[in-house]
Amino acid sequence: MCAEKTSRVRFYLFLVGVVLTLSGAYGVVPLVSSLNVEEAIGSLTLAIGYALAIPSTFLVPAVAAAFGIRTVVVIAATCYFLFVLGNVYTAYYTLIPAAVFFGVSDGWYWSSGSIVANNFAMEISKNEPGTYEKRRRLFTGIFFAASHTGTVFGSAVSVVFLFVDRQLSGRSNFTTNRDFSFCGANDCQDPNITLANIEQYTPAFVATRYSLIAFLAGLIIIAVILYRVNLPVEAGRSEVDRTNRETINTSSDITTTPSNDDEAATANQNSTPFQVIAKSLKSTLKLLITSKHLLIMWLAIYGGMTLSFFNGEITRAFVSCVLGVDKVGVAVILLASGEAMTAYVGGKVNGKYGRNYPFAFAFVLDVSSYVVCLNWQITENTTWVIYILSFMFGMSDGLWQSQTNEMYGSFFRDDNKQALVAWNIMYEVGLATQFAISKALCVWQKIYLQIALMAVAGILYGVAYYIFVWRLREEKIFENRTGPSSNHILTISERL
Repeated sequence: MCAEKTSRVRFYLFLVGVVLTLSGAYGVVPLVSSLNVEEAIGSLTLAIGYALAIPSTFLVPAVAAAFGIRTVVVIAATCYFLFVLGNVYTAYYTLIPAAVFFGVSDGWYWSSGSIVANNFAMEISKNEPGTYEKRRRLFTGIFFAASHTGTVFGSAVSVVFLFVDRQLSGRSNFTTNRDFSFCGANDCQDPNITLANIEQYTPAFVATRYSLIAFLAGLIIIAVILYRVNLPVEAGRSEVDRTNRETINTSSDITTTPSNDDEAATANQNSTPFQVIAKSLKSTLKLLITSKHLLIMWLAIYGGMTLSFFNGEITRAFVSCVLGVDKVGVAVILLASGEAMTAYVGGKVNGKYGRNYPFAFAFVLDVSSYVVCLNWQITENTTWVIYILSFMFGMSDGLWQSQTNEMYGSFFRDDNKQALVAWNIMYEVGLATQFAISKALCVWQKIYLQIALMAVAGILYGVAYYIFVWRLREEKIFENRTGPSSNHILTISERL
C-alpha cells in the first residue's frame, strides 16, 4: 500500500511537470504564425518542426530501451526550451534552428509521456487485480487533460503580457470601423494585406516579446528539474518490462502470450545502441504497414490536421486578423479548456462504454464548427463567435487526441510502445501537412479538405471496427457457447 501511494505521488508530480512543460511550449506555439507572420515564416517554422517530428519519433523506443524513458522525457523538454528561446526574434537564423528543436521535442514528448502514463497505470495496478485496463484508459485521459491544462496556463501568461502591451501602446481597440473581408474563411495570406495590417499580429514593444519568451522558458526549466528528480532511473529495463507483463496478465481478464514489447526488451539487453535503433525502426515500420493500421491511421492524421488548423489558421485568420494578437491567448485558453474537459470525460466514458461515443461527439462538433467558419459574416457585433469556435475546436481536439491514442493502444496491445510511437507519427504527419499547405490554399479551401478527410477517416475506422472488433465480438459470443479455441481473445469492453 505504501508503494502504491508513492507511485501515485510520483504520477501526480509527473503531471505537474507536464503542465509546466506545455505551459512554456504551447504558450508560444499558437503565437508563432502571428508573431512571425511576415513572409509566412511562422507557418514555415511549424511545418518544418512537425515534419522533423515524424522521423524523430521513430527513435523513441530505441532511446527509451537504451537509456530509459526518463532520458527521453528530459531531452524532449530541453528541446522545447530551446524552441521557445528561438522565437525571441523573427529571422531565419533563429527560427529554423527552433524548428529543428521543436521537431525533436514534439516527436519525443507525446510518445514518451504516453508511455510514462501507461507505466504508472501498470505500477499502480499491481496490487489491484482486474484494474489495469480501466486504469490505462483513465490515465491516458488524465495525461492529456494535464497537457491541455498546461496550454491553458501558458496562454493565460501570454494574455497578460500582450494585454499590458496593448494598453501601454494605445492599440486597444482594433474592431472599430475595420474591413473584415480578408479575414476568416476568406484569408489567403496575401502579403500586401498582411503588411498593411501588421500591427494586428505583433506586440507593440519588443521588450514584451523578450519578457514573455523568458518567462515561458523558465517554466520548462523547472519541469526539467522535476523530471530529473521524480521519474525513476530505469536500470534493467528488461526486468521492468517483465514485471509490467505480469501486471497486465494478472490485472485484467485478458489471457495473453508474451508481447512483442517483452521479446524486444529481452533482445535489447545484449544489443548495442545501434542494433536497438535498427530493431526499433524495423518493428515500427512493420506495424505502420499492417492492414489494421492502414485503416485506423487516418483518424490520427485528421486529428493532427485539425489541431494545426486551429494553431495556424484560426489563430491567424480569425483571432489575430479580427481581434488582434493579444486575444490569441484567450482563444487558446478556451481551446485548451475544452480539450482538458473532454480528454478527462472522454477517458471516463471510454472506460465504461468504449470510444465510439466520444468519436461520434467529436464528429458532430467539427462539422458544426466548419459550417460556422464557412458561413459566418464577420462584423463588429459578432466577434464573440470566435470564442465559441475556439471552445468547440478544443472539445473535439481533446477527444481526437486522447481517444485515438487509446485506440492505438487497444488495437496493438502486443506492441504497445511501438503503437504509441506510430500514433505520434501519424499525428505529426497531420500537423506537418496542414502547415505545409498553409500558404498554398485559402482558409475556405482547407475547411473543405478537412471535411473530406474527416469523412474518409470515419468510414475507414468503421471498416476497421467491423473487421477487428465486431467480428471478434461475435466470435467471443460463439466461443462462450461452444468453448474456447484461442488463448488470446479479448473481452467485448476491451475491444471497443
